[in-house]
Amino acid sequence: ERVLVELMKALLKADKPSIFFRQLKNMGQLDFWFSRVSELVGIPQNPKYHQEGDVFTHTMMVLDEAAKKRDKVKNPVGFMLSALTHDLGKITATKTEMGELHSYMHEKEGLPLAKEFLHRLTNEKNLIRYVLNMIENHMRPNTLAADNSSVKATNKMFDASCEPFDLIQLALADSMGKTPRGEYEKAEKFLLERLEVYNEIMSRPFVEGADLIKAGLTPGAEFTKLLDYAHKLRLAGVKKESALKQTLAYKDSL
Repeated sequence: ERVLVELMKALLKADKPSIFFRQLKNMGQLDFWFSRVSELVGIPQNPKYHQEGDVFTHTMMVLDEAAKKRDKVKNPVGFMLSALTHDLGKITATKTEMGELHSYMHEKEGLPLAKEFLHRLTNEKNLIRYVLNMIENHMRPNTLAADNSSVKATNKMFDASCEPFDLIQLALADSMGKTPRGEYEKAEKFLLERLEVYNEIMSRPFVEGADLIKAGLTPGAEFTKLLDYAHKLRLAGVKKESALKQTLAYKDSL
């Protein structure tokens, strides 16, 4: 608990949380208190995308960028912990193939490492769930923005996120916390506009279980499949009346 208290001071009150971790590193204490963070030291990154140095340096830069955004996110504690742990997967995912460094699927590889790290600090299930969700999805916003992806794709991403706005802010901090910086301004405009679209779509009436019962269906094993299908239509922006007709038609194909 004392470790968590000191960590929270650094993450939530310091203008540059990186100083806390760099000081521990300089004193030879980083490995003792935060071994997973210490393992980021010396892990190389592809200079094509990261000229700032190793993963530890990048993480510290992201932390400081995240600190500028923590007052406007929904979950500041989870947000800062996500910034700290977002690239733990590079510990195991970083490989050299054909002379080039890559860290494919590091967002997935980092989940068990982050879970272990978090369980040493807290038993708050919702907090742990938030951080793991943020880590798993942190690459998606910038990728979709760079590809100018469809509304359907961004809706699917936001739907998979426990806090879409916070996810955008983490992705922007990730893009800003490196050398050279990513096109974060363009990405921010794209993502916030798409979040407005998503929120508007999700505010519309949608197909629920009660609608299927009213249409004459009896709750059963098929209900979950039908509601999942209706939810996909909702994310695609299909209006409720049409979505209900399509869902009932889909039932006949099961």
